Amino acid sequence: MGTGGFPGIRPLLWPLFKHFFPPACPLCGDTFPIDYSNVFCADCLTGFKPLPDAHCPLCSLPFAGTFNSSHFCGRCIQQPPTYAKVYAVGLYDQSLRRAIHQFKFNRQVGLDRSLGVLLEQRVDSDLKIDLVVPVPLHRKRLQQRSYNQALLLAREFARIRKLPMAKNLLIKGHETESQQGLSAKERVKNLQGAFNLQGTVPGGTILLIDDVMTTGATVEACSRVLVEGGATKVYVAVIGRAA
Repeated sequence: MGTGGFPGIRPLLWPLFKHFFPPACPLCGDTFPIDYSNVFCADCLTGFKPLPDAHCPLCSLPFAGTFNSSHFCGRCIQQPPTYAKVYAVGLYDQSLRRAIHQFKFNRQVGLDRSLGVLLEQRVDSDLKIDLVVPVPLHRKRLQQRSYNQALLLAREFARIRKLPMAKNLLIKGHETESQQGLSAKERVKNLQGAFNLQGTVPGGTILLIDDVMTTGATVEACSRVLVEGGATKVYVAVIGRAA
């Protein structure tokens, strides 16, 4: 016995719904062409600058040169990070920077799906991931913003890959000064002891997700806590990588 006629009606109503409410770019609002399959319009995607071929294969820091390079940056050579690799959708610049700002500061939480799709496409499809973990916010910052953008991205990534996500495994135990305007050394000092575990790390490979990576102090601090807690490896995935 069926549960009603609505499931059968939905395929018939969907073309009509799309006619009156055509899908649009979540960033600029322009209507997508018929049968358009990308998550952002072509104009916005043009403004999303990918990482140059010349970048650190470990932390994804863009190099000044334009030629392809596979050598590590000076920071990764002098102080090898705890994480295994950083995946980034693109440079934290132009349209991608605007998208992140709209998502993070202007409450356009609907961008989580589109940005999450781009992030999922950037991470190697054959990378074995056992758990997805977002970079946490301190409770005061979470109350001010009402949502954690890293959590929304992590949730979308986990949904697409059909992976488990631990939203409360990693917590930010005390409030820290804003990282903006601080030097690399000041950022590291600012985050000392800020992150803690709330529960047991199940081991295996963890994908740590955040929106932006600048010096890498935040993802390094989080990765260290996860590895010390029992993770075998930690990979990092971000939307924007600052040069």
